[in-house]
Amino acid sequence: MKVLVLMAAFCLTASLALAQDEASAPSEEHAYLAKTVGTRTGTMKVWPQGPDGDAMEIPFTETNTAILGGNWVESKFESGPYKGRGMSGYDPIKKKYIGTWANNMSPYLAVMEGTYDEAKHELTMVFDDIDPMTNEPVKMKSVISDAPGKPSTMTMYQKKKESDAWAKTFVLTYQAKQK
Repeated sequence: MKVLVLMAAFCLTASLALAQDEASAPSEEHAYLAKTVGTRTGTMKVWPQGPDGDAMEIPFTETNTAILGGNWVESKFESGPYKGRGMSGYDPIKKKYIGTWANNMSPYLAVMEGTYDEAKHELTMVFDDIDPMTNEPVKMKSVISDAPGKPSTMTMYQKKKESDAWAKTFVLTYQAKQK
């Protein structure tokens, strides 16, 4: 009798483990994230005085690593004194890309979600954040463009309080991946 119970428990455990492996396998949406894996350098163009002011260009390095079976991409970003860390994945229930972002210049964690437009080759993510200048809540949007034959870019926007318009805050322009 004990042997029968042990065999049943083993079979149940094995079938649950197989089902979990299938459920946690990266989806075709994860293939988009996998393309970002590697180390890239580039320039960050930022407008410290707002979109009408002069722009500054600052070099950066970003290293993306596939982790946890390829379901997540961990990002490490460095640009001078600025350092940030993020996680990106795909939520198959919501059918949305999801991510988090934290950096050394803010005590707040950004939690994002968005969609990929294959026709435009753009991943658009939206999230709530805190404006570091005013400590007021703001709506943010990032648009990552990876159109063939063009440099990849990530443009960050902040929603204007007085309208539905978005103000560009910075643009990352990526160089080719380092080998």
